[in-house]
Amino acid sequence: MNTANTLGRTEFSCVNSSNQKLFRVNAGVPIEDALEAISLFQYYANQLTLDAAMSNEGERFSWPALYLGEMAKALIDDVNDALYATRTTP
Repeated sequence: MNTANTLGRTEFSCVNSSNQKLFRVNAGVPIEDALEAISLFQYYANQLTLDAAMSNEGERFSWPALYLGEMAKALIDDVNDALYATRTTP
């Protein structure tokens, strides 16, 4: 069983022109739980993107899909960093 946890280094969601990030992945989340969250975020982002493509009101669905995609990407990056750290530490 993998005992790796998220590192909490990855930030996401730009809030101003200087590219300042608003959120950060929490450290200490078990990798298995993070992967489950990534799957859900990506699933709902895909559903919203499909709804946007099929609707005349696409913008209403596009912004939530973007935010879910940002969350999924941040979690993937943090999980990847955590897994790399477990491989490189004795």
